[in-house]
Amino acid sequence: MDPYAKLIDHCREIAALEGALSLMQWDQQVLMPAGGTEARSGQTTRLASMIHRKLVSDETRALMVEARNSSAGDPERMAMLVALQRDLKTRESFPLELIERKARVTSNAYQAWRKAREENDFTSYEPHLAEVVEIVKESAALLGAGDHPYDSLIDLYEEGSSFAEAKSVFEQLKPFTLNLLAEIRDGGSPIDDSILVADWDQQRLRQFMEHILREVGFDFSRGRLDIAKNAFCTTFATSDVRMTTRASEHIKGVVSSSIHEMGHALYEQNSNPGWDGTPLQGGASLAIHESQSRTWENVVGRSLPFWTHFLPDLHRFFPNLNGVSAGDMFKMMNCVEPSMIRVGADELTYNLHILIRFELEVELLTGALAVSDLPSAWNEKYCEYLGITPLNDGEGCLQDVHWSRGSFGYFPTYTFGNLIGVQVWDSLNRDVPNTGALIERGEFQPILSWLVQNLYGLSRSLKPKDLVRQLTGADMTPDNWMRYADRKYRALYNLG
Repeated sequence: MDPYAKLIDHCREIAALEGALSLMQWDQQVLMPAGGTEARSGQTTRLASMIHRKLVSDETRALMVEARNSSAGDPERMAMLVALQRDLKTRESFPLELIERKARVTSNAYQAWRKAREENDFTSYEPHLAEVVEIVKESAALLGAGDHPYDSLIDLYEEGSSFAEAKSVFEQLKPFTLNLLAEIRDGGSPIDDSILVADWDQQRLRQFMEHILREVGFDFSRGRLDIAKNAFCTTFATSDVRMTTRASEHIKGVVSSSIHEMGHALYEQNSNPGWDGTPLQGGASLAIHESQSRTWENVVGRSLPFWTHFLPDLHRFFPNLNGVSAGDMFKMMNCVEPSMIRVGADELTYNLHILIRFELEVELLTGALAVSDLPSAWNEKYCEYLGITPLNDGEGCLQDVHWSRGSFGYFPTYTFGNLIGVQVWDSLNRDVPNTGALIERGEFQPILSWLVQNLYGLSRSLKPKDLVRQLTGADMTPDNWMRYADRKYRALYNLG
């Protein structure tokens, strides 16, 4: 067998184990009974250990050397080897003991987080989070590269990024956002979205969203949508992509979270199927991935053309909203109102939610903030940036799952995704004219086809920064998003 083919077969064996681990984690969040926590922790720890040992084995290194010698001049093979080398380098930084400890600690921390959030009890979760933070500090020290301890962590999720880049982005976005929020508060025409808040039938909402997602282009023969405590998307292959949405009394919450996860799912379903189970499977990075979920959720899913098209379906599923027009839905879906919950935040204030998390996790990492002081620090920042204070820890520092999994360095990729998404959308609009008219007619295929050709189908074959330049002709910048937000919200609130 060709050495490269041997390597790919080896990678697919590792991917099969990773798929089994992902399935256990999906099940833990969607179906698993609470009593399964201890057993599941042991299972995921063993699988994480098997994956680590197989990836960093002498066999992997030997196969890579042989494959490299036989792959010179082949761009696809070289891209595959570059991606695998990055994965291997990251894994080799961590001893097996740390991999196993992290799997065990985060599995237990996740269950503790779920219980603590339901009971608004940070104290019960605090020792678990403290363990996670120590593991994150160890991991950052082992990775070692960069000018700041945060550099190695953010690079795990967004290759080539750094603390300095994230800090610079937020330093530009923060004053712009706060100033526009002040103008809306002081002189904007009020928008009332209270009619969208009710004791909605959650299964009916899910059926409504399944109808929308199917029409946009998600293939339900290769995926599904479930209701869970938090919304997420998990991929086992291009033929098995699973989304969850979260229950909400606000129809906007379910609509936005479902379309958001659909953006991730469309990326995964339309990745190159020939790369399933290889290092090139999936998205280029978390920010590139997030650019698509945020674009479908906000730029498309909160647009007037979108609601013009889907208004008859809204009325059919929810007859009590028959008096609501497409213009009403457009305004209500874009209503700006500082809120406690990130995933339910409006498009304008969303980046402030991310800024708060970025600042807090940097302080936890550097020791400037003790884990025990997290709730009060969280509340202070919400009061300072958004003018509101959480009533309890459930709607405060316990609302996100990320830290229970050790995902420090992850949060800035959400804001990066906002920026990249608008840059990509601007490029798409230069090649696909009249996107608004297409959306209004329900003709999503030309938009999706452009994205498949220029982004989704490339999977992980390009480094994220190179992909952004190829797609947009520029590096990531806040400028496009700020122009888009300024134009949109000035018109929406009649600010002139």
